[in-house]
Amino acid sequence: MGSAVIDRSRWFAAALIAIAAIVLAHYVQVWTVVPASLAPTSDFAGTYVASTLIRAGQAAQIYDPATERRTLVASGAPIGHDNIPFENPPAAAVVAVPFSLLGAGAAWRAWSLLQLALMALALLLVTGTAPWPTAFPRLPRAAVLLVALAGFGTGLLFVEGQWDGVPALGIAVAYALWRRDRPALAGFALGFTAAIAKPQLVIGVAAYMIGRHDWRAVGGALAGAGVTIVIGLIGAGPRALASFIAAIATPSNSPTAQMQGTSGLFGSLLGHAPGVFLFAVGAGVAAAAVAGWLGTVAHRRPDLFEPSLCGAVALSLFASPHLLGHDLTLMAPMVVAGAAWLAGRPSKFHWPGPATLSVLGLWVLLSLASLGDLSKNTVGFPGRATPWVLLLTAGGWCAVVARASRPEYAGRRRASRSAVA
Repeated sequence: MGSAVIDRSRWFAAALIAIAAIVLAHYVQVWTVVPASLAPTSDFAGTYVASTLIRAGQAAQIYDPATERRTLVASGAPIGHDNIPFENPPAAAVVAVPFSLLGAGAAWRAWSLLQLALMALALLLVTGTAPWPTAFPRLPRAAVLLVALAGFGTGLLFVEGQWDGVPALGIAVAYALWRRDRPALAGFALGFTAAIAKPQLVIGVAAYMIGRHDWRAVGGALAGAGVTIVIGLIGAGPRALASFIAAIATPSNSPTAQMQGTSGLFGSLLGHAPGVFLFAVGAGVAAAAVAGWLGTVAHRRPDLFEPSLCGAVALSLFASPHLLGHDLTLMAPMVVAGAAWLAGRPSKFHWPGPATLSVLGLWVLLSLASLGDLSKNTVGFPGRATPWVLLLTAGGWCAVVARASRPEYAGRRRASRSAVA
């Protein structure tokens, strides 16, 4: 491999690092100029209010709109911004109680920093665990990590004070444990971190585990979810759990057309036309079924674990009935894992190669689609852009899995594990 080619690869990696650093610096700059007075209007406000109510001995009221509004106004929310309901499971409010000891502004900043740290930890863990070829240099690995971290979802997560750093870390920990052949613990990590606040995001991953016949992981996931239920019952009481079930059964603060998964796709295409809900459910079930198929392939071909899991996570996000831009951060660990797997594919090109460029390009496209959807409220074709890009991403990984699972390709794949794409 010529030195000129290696130099070009290093320059490309350095350019990616520089661009990602600029984007991340912009996120931090936006976060620093947000005044503390606006903290009670962030997404974290709902969690802060619920945790404050629990600490005040009013756990049974954490899903009561009137009580939430009064507490939100008392925390400093301006008039007209008092409708930020708590929509997560009770365990989320329980584990966030320590942050309610701070003022609303300080709590939001501390929570945002925690979520960003969890995202960085998740990507570091996957980067250190993923199957990079032995001779693969460190600079491109750092470039992939920073590009994954600099996705638009990270900016939303950081500024809004959302929860997705927790399930993103759960995906990363589960991946690392799967790689170490610890499926029960992998499932527990996934089930626990998802069930705390965002269980809807792992529908496809659950189907993937079932298709993979990974029953120890399924059992671990159920145990992890069960622990979060116990935390909610102990910390908030059975009435709060019942109120949560009633709240998600009759959602009122999540307009369908503004979602970015199946519900957002059909809601933005058809508006309030009859059958929109059924179309969304049908598409979600179909996506979960494809994720299950990816699991069956991975069961037969363990060497296709990375691409099959990447496709399953993309399908899982697409299938989610409640998906917004910050939730796309769950795909970030899979960008790193997928890039590492592709780096070992046979290719006449030096890194990054066409396949890796496609993965990074789709990740950037997903960020741009989410950015465009942020202010888009119109109904009509082509609808939300994000679900289309998620389908494109999932379709790409499904195509990789289908091609690589052919018998004639398997031998070439094993023979080139140490090659650099």
